[in-house]
Amino acid sequence: MGDNKRPDAKGYEVVSVPACAEAGGKQEEARGNWSSQFDYTLSCVGYAVGLGNIWRFPYLCYRNGGGVFLIPYFIMLLFAGMPLFFLESAFGQFANEGPITIFGKAAPFFTGIGWAMTVISGIVAIYYNIVMAWTSFYFFKSMSVSVPWQSCNNWWNSAQCGYTKLNGTVSNGTYYNQSMVESLGIKVVQPTLNTPAEEFWNDFVLQISKGIDDPGPVRWQLALCLLLTWVIVFACICKGVKSSGKVVYFTATFPYAVLTILLIRGATLEGASKGINYYLSADWKKLGNAKVWNDAASQIFYSLGPAWGGLLTFSSYNRFDNNCFRDSVIIPLINCGTSFYAGFGVFATLGFMSHKTGIPIENVAVQGPGLVFVTYPEAIAHMPAAPFWAALFFFMLFLVGLDTQFGMVETVISALVDCFPRVLRPRKTVFSLGVCALFFVLGLPIVTEGGIYLFELINWYSALISLMGVGMMECIVIAWVYGVRRFLDDIKLMLGELPVIWPFYMVCWCFVTPGIILFITIFSMVDYVPVYYGDYTYPVWCEVIGWMMAVVSLLMIPVFMVITFFTKSEGDTPIAKIKSLLKPSAEWVPANQKEGHVMYQMKPIESHLNGELRPLDAV
Repeated sequence: MGDNKRPDAKGYEVVSVPACAEAGGKQEEARGNWSSQFDYTLSCVGYAVGLGNIWRFPYLCYRNGGGVFLIPYFIMLLFAGMPLFFLESAFGQFANEGPITIFGKAAPFFTGIGWAMTVISGIVAIYYNIVMAWTSFYFFKSMSVSVPWQSCNNWWNSAQCGYTKLNGTVSNGTYYNQSMVESLGIKVVQPTLNTPAEEFWNDFVLQISKGIDDPGPVRWQLALCLLLTWVIVFACICKGVKSSGKVVYFTATFPYAVLTILLIRGATLEGASKGINYYLSADWKKLGNAKVWNDAASQIFYSLGPAWGGLLTFSSYNRFDNNCFRDSVIIPLINCGTSFYAGFGVFATLGFMSHKTGIPIENVAVQGPGLVFVTYPEAIAHMPAAPFWAALFFFMLFLVGLDTQFGMVETVISALVDCFPRVLRPRKTVFSLGVCALFFVLGLPIVTEGGIYLFELINWYSALISLMGVGMMECIVIAWVYGVRRFLDDIKLMLGELPVIWPFYMVCWCFVTPGIILFITIFSMVDYVPVYYGDYTYPVWCEVIGWMMAVVSLLMIPVFMVITFFTKSEGDTPIAKIKSLLKPSAEWVPANQKEGHVMYQMKPIESHLNGELRPLDAV
């Protein structure tokens, strides 16, 4: 390597390594990198800011004490969200490897963690694009003189189409207005009616069947929309981060303009203040409820995207000296701020809908697809120039989901390409097309007449416990097996110095963050209810399939433990073989990508490559 060496105060050598720089240069040409730092930042923002920021967070905030919910939310962000984001960003940037190969080289015994991430992202990418197909369908249907869910005068509407208005009642010949009914506690049986938007969703868009065992034919309109979304996804990622990194300049920024426009429009509507008051009304007693803290932690976990593999993948295309610590502060704050900001526009519009239809706001405040495909469109239908606002809303929704879809699909592609580089890397564009085509075919059953039941089944179980399990294993392996001291050395190698608050992150990685994940997992199991959709109860065999989906990704971890034990271990005894797999392999080297770049290595070098476990008190 040359003779340009000098020891530092901690026993490291500063070594000039043109050979590594040359290898890094080849890797950069073959694997690709972000064209600029801003490409990476916008891609991470777009990946983290997804549909959940719009259809889940506002509802959780309303349900869990309004503005009070922000206290546990930001506490969980500080102790779980940011540490996990920094951990994955730094880990991926240091090695420039996808999820599978990074664990296969840093801790070969736990290669299955990378496979688990890839499986989770693959499963979710298949059904996530169904939401994109629904969104594009609504967008096209908005291109008309009036939105088709504005009235009950369509061929798909039933006799039960209309609004249930609370206007009082007549008892014993005496009329009581609604305020008297509520104050006197008079029971009034109201007819159950379906709103026009609800019947448009169920009876026209989905043409929903009676159950999951009655799939019916493929809805060809939705299938075409699904095909369109996959074509768009492929067109944006066909060149890897070189192409997707440019697309996000529009897809990650334009939604903020639309959110602002919708907020301004919503704030000018009658009843908007009532909706915002419901959103922010503070109930301090909620802080004593464990479910509120669980909801806050879960939302942070699902929203920021740790353990999915996307953050590892995106950061693996960074420059070696990128300030990943700065990114791990800025991006989570943008993500959480977006969630809170979006809630104002959503609840202002729901307040308007409540005022216009007479339906109490607590009955219209829902989450998930019901919010964006039923409740919100119903509110838009009562606005002047409804088609314009509907098209704007669904276009924004499509862009928000598109960036998240980029991350999940790129995770699957990069993980497999890095795993089989000689075969797949020269053919990455063709392989990307194959993945998108396969995922399109696998998504077709979800656009049948019974597809919504399959969608909810996958949505319910695909990341129920697997995501938490992978996140906990990731923390434990990096902090305790790879070694938190070694990891901090890696960060120092990239940044030049450790962040001032590195002791805080060290404690979080080793103790606090895994504890929070364990709390979420236990509470989710205690609070578990079987899958359902509306009033439909799934058969038992569906729940069995659901749990199989929930654990299939986690099974990757023990399966690859066995595989690596018999194929890559060294030693004469089982214990020796396992110990050899707990150390970084000889291929584990810093991804130095600049010729003449100075990098630190342990002295002697073999101690770094063989991976001695370092105690916490050595920091």
